[in-house]
Formats: sequence, structure tokens, C-alpha cells
Amino acid sequence: MTGALLLDQRGAPFTLASMRGHPVAITFVAARCTDACPLIDAQIARAARYAERTRSPMRFVTLTLDPQHDRVAQMRNLADEFHADRAYWRLATGNVRDVRALMRAFGVVTQIDGHGYPQAHTTFVYVVDAAGHLSNTILPSANLSETLQELAR
Repeated sequence: MTGALLLDQRGAPFTLASMRGHPVAITFVAARCTDACPLIDAQIARAARYAERTRSPMRFVTLTLDPQHDRVAQMRNLADEFHADRAYWRLATGNVRDVRALMRAFGVVTQIDGHGYPQAHTTFVYVVDAAGHLSNTILPSANLSETLQELAR
């Protein structure tokens, strides 16, 4: 995993590399999205609550696709909306260079509209194992939460 500096929903700095020792499910969303992103967030929320309830080592990171607009306050609002416990689920932003480098590292592609907003984008969930290696790439579906819960076991 990479050492790009991120800021979670409370403004605490961290890196994906600092999460080694835990399997991590990573998603990329835009906080103001009203299409696929909230659906993915809702399923991640269910899986994160399961991981918390079962004391699973699995962790979740949702990273913005739109670092120019999604700052800590927007990620905090999103975290609050889904009652994210940051011990299990971090919703993060960072500087544009670092976020875009992570997007490239995971192969995330966006289509930017005329206003600079990532209108269409890759929606995969990337699962990194405890050693920091990509172990699964999951296309979100109606059973995403259950798939992640299975991985959390």
C-alpha cells in the first residue's frame, strides 16, 4: 500500500501503508454524488458495522474522487450521515496530487463534466490484504455488504 498522506473525517492524518496488519476495503466516491456513491456507501456502512460488531480485523477506507471540493468537512458530513466509526471506517481526502496518485495506483478512471465534477467513474471496491497486497477487486452489486462481511470473517 502507498504512503500518500490522507486526512480522515476528523482531520487525522494517515496513510494506507499505516493500515498494514489489517485487510482493508477501499472505495472511491464523491461526497456530493447522488447516484452510485450513496448506494456503495450504504453497503460499506453495513459491512463496517458488521466488522465492528464481530471485532473483525477488516477496515474500510472511502477516498474522495474529488479532492478539490471534498475536504475534511465534506467527508465528516458523509461519515456522520452513515454513522461511520473511524476505528473501522475512515472517509478520507487529501491533496489533489496524492489522491490522484492513489486513483492511478488502483486504476480508478473518472469522466469529468464541464464543471470539473467527476460525473462518471470506476466503482470497484479494492480489497488489500493484511500484508498490503491487492487481493480482490469487487464490482459493487446488491450483495456487496454480504461479500465484504464474508471477507471480514
